[in-house]
Amino acid sequence: MWLLFIGFAISLAYGLCSAALLYGVTGRTDAQKFLVMYIGPFYTLVSLGLIVGTTLIVGLSQNLIPEAIEAAFTEAELSTTAYFENKRKYFSLQRTLTFATEFIVIGFIILTYCHFPFSGLAEVLMMIAACAQWALASYVGRKLRYAGMMLYSLLAVNVSRNLFKERELDIINTAVHIASTLTILFVYIHVRSYYGGPFLYDRFIGRSAQVLLLLPAVLATPVLLMFSFFPREVLRQIYDKSIDVEIRSVQDLLSDGTLSVLEKKLRLMELDKMYREELRYSLQLTLSDLPIGVTILIMVAEPFIRN
Repeated sequence: MWLLFIGFAISLAYGLCSAALLYGVTGRTDAQKFLVMYIGPFYTLVSLGLIVGTTLIVGLSQNLIPEAIEAAFTEAELSTTAYFENKRKYFSLQRTLTFATEFIVIGFIILTYCHFPFSGLAEVLMMIAACAQWALASYVGRKLRYAGMMLYSLLAVNVSRNLFKERELDIINTAVHIASTLTILFVYIHVRSYYGGPFLYDRFIGRSAQVLLLLPAVLATPVLLMFSFFPREVLRQIYDKSIDVEIRSVQDLLSDGTLSVLEKKLRLMELDKMYREELRYSLQLTLSDLPIGVTILIMVAEPFIRN
């Protein structure tokens, strides 16, 4: 949680420093206008702070997912899957910079056509804050994608012990869930405020550029909704395999002939029922456990409904 506060502190510091710079270079009027727009209509203070905080959380905890996976499975087991290839992409700095650069360019073009209600230095400073949000969001999205791919690769592993008993992989679901939920909040705030923001729309395509501001929501919606469910579904399948391993283990213990056939069957049925009911309960995809991804769909539809 404190990383989110740091994110908001960084966003506030950027806004204040930018206003101070404008005050010294172009005067009080431009500085005041910039600060009002930064805090108010564009809500850059909130959206930039939220995505900076989310990026800090994802970046500082990025080792958590591979560490959990590698603690649960041996290197030999993982080497038979695409895990290590996805892990390499997950940590790839080159891919991160390339993807972020692409989003910066796309964001810059779209925002240039929309045209912030500033000129000169004030426009540059607002553009930097806006493009930074696109770049940081691309970083978080890329991490979520390859975290999901690493987790998906585990389905090819031959589970040899009971991972469900100690919930050894649950931390992955928690980490992805937190990151995806915070990103959903960011996308909603960013798109809603910029779509309704006081852009000038005085370039040659006019107000048609406004619809391009929905691009982050269009790109993020399927990815974030998928990652709201995907980790739990993969864990469910892995834990199912773990339960089967435990059942076979108990079955071997019961094969010594000290129990009757009926008693053995009852023991196995009780064990299977207990594990599977607990598993369904903990990983059930209910509306109460669903992140607020549905709000993204509402956000996409809202501008068109209002118009």
